[in-house]
Amino acid sequence: MEATAGDGLCNVCIVAMANPRPGSSSRTPAQLRSPVGLGQATVVMLVVSAAAGLFALYSILPSYDILTAVSDGAYQDASGEKLNEADRLLTLSGRVQFILEIATAVVFICWFHRVRVNAEVFGPQDHRMGRGWAIWGWFVPVANLWIPRRIAADVWDASAPLPTLSLEDGSRMPSSPHYLLNSWWFLWAAAAVTDRLSGQSMRRAETPAELRSALGLTGVAEVLWITSAVLAVMFVRRLTRMQNEKALRGPAARVTG
Repeated sequence: MEATAGDGLCNVCIVAMANPRPGSSSRTPAQLRSPVGLGQATVVMLVVSAAAGLFALYSILPSYDILTAVSDGAYQDASGEKLNEADRLLTLSGRVQFILEIATAVVFICWFHRVRVNAEVFGPQDHRMGRGWAIWGWFVPVANLWIPRRIAADVWDASAPLPTLSLEDGSRMPSSPHYLLNSWWFLWAAAAVTDRLSGQSMRRAETPAELRSALGLTGVAEVLWITSAVLAVMFVRRLTRMQNEKALRGPAARVTG
């Protein structure tokens, strides 16, 4: 079930302007909107993207076997047909994966921005970065390895059933542990770094052995991407549910559907 009002906004939100931290909020009042629809769409796209990753991993195997045979001097396909088939499969999987990853990224970032704005309603003073960074933080080189994670942690804490405790040393103790968030983010960052390294290795490779090593690193990156996508599904489902349940507990929330 979903907490919504007639205009698509949840009644529990009203407006969140209660003295936000400097730089943490936009001048525009935050309004709570249901994350359920976008959450479901994001889960679907992540599953499809993971399936594309499996296809890409499968497409690597023929090329890897051929490069191994060439490196060992055991390649015997004089016509080159097997090599052409492997290359076509690898190219096809790369194109399919690229298109699906772009689509998944668009949907995910839309959902991520939605839950960031919602979290500003739940905890207007709990955010270390402005809501715009929920979008642009993904596109800043190097910094995108930590900015979205910081935003996600703040959103998670604000959306948790119980408030985050502020300790005397200035640190915070979240009521809901970050195990799932940290696991997903670690694998996502590892996949991003490994994918970049594999691309560099592929461009520098000049021998069959070097190409095989680069392709093997690409396979490792694919495994990391697939695993991180599975954890991302769990993260999206959990955070979406937390926000919806917190909205439903609001004094003016109305349950529909």
